[in-house]
Amino acid sequence: MKKITKLFALILSLIMLVGCFAGCGETPSLSAAYDKYISQYKTNEAPNGTLKVALSPDFAPMEFYDVAKTGNDAIVGFDVILANYLAKELGKELVLKPMSFDACQAAAQAGTVDIAISGFSWTADRAENYEITDYYVAGDNETEQVLITSKANEGKFTTVESLKGMKIGYQGASLQELLVNEQLGEVKAEGNYVYSDLGTAAEALKTGKIDCLAVAKGNGEAIIANAPEQIALAGFDFDVDPKYENNVCLIQKGNTELLNAVNAALAKAMEADLYTGWYEACEIYSGIETADELGYDDAGNKITE
Repeated sequence: MKKITKLFALILSLIMLVGCFAGCGETPSLSAAYDKYISQYKTNEAPNGTLKVALSPDFAPMEFYDVAKTGNDAIVGFDVILANYLAKELGKELVLKPMSFDACQAAAQAGTVDIAISGFSWTADRAENYEITDYYVAGDNETEQVLITSKANEGKFTTVESLKGMKIGYQGASLQELLVNEQLGEVKAEGNYVYSDLGTAAEALKTGKIDCLAVAKGNGEAIIANAPEQIALAGFDFDVDPKYENNVCLIQKGNTELLNAVNAALAKAMEADLYTGWYEACEIYSGIETADELGYDDAGNKITE
């Protein structure tokens, strides 16, 4: 039922987009709904300075890179909408700081950025080292954690036992790393299959360097959408404790003033049910061929190959 409802929502969104442009004789782009949200929240008025946001654009539909766009506009996704929304609510100018996933966390901890927004889930370690915001809801991004595999192995890995001896990759310092080690640590192949960015991990899967890759389901669907002849769902679902569900932002420990301001804005978004529309728009958008998941390295340089 959940999948049918989700599919219906996506189809309805596309129909609405077509309707919006039909009268003008224009063809709607898959980014149309996303672009509308960005234009709604983007502002040049910044009476309270800047909001520096670290994010790792290798995680569609949360944040990814669209090579058809330029500058900061090329970094797109759910968390980018959220960052624009927060900056507007706080009266600040948004400054995006693209970097690797683990570098985002280090930057927030050191205070070199104001906030890290990159599909983070709550973990005990993060709770100890950061001010963690109230959660926001990005579809089933954190609720469902899965394995993706080669197209040839589609649906073949459904149990823990079926994964015995398999090389399972994951992104370092992620929820997926925690889940793999907790639930598959005794059966997976020995070796280091940790990746700093999901673009490299996906390439490792395509080339057979790993057998499976642990991802949030929404992210996995986006990766599959861009390589449907090479990658598919493995058939395995992780057990996800409710404490890991949904997403949070990371702020330097002790910066409770910013924490309270962000939480107030998140509460406002939750009450207005803004998240559903954002996520549906980004799910549609992340299926385009120009979605580039290579991301950024630790120094903030775009990875090109």
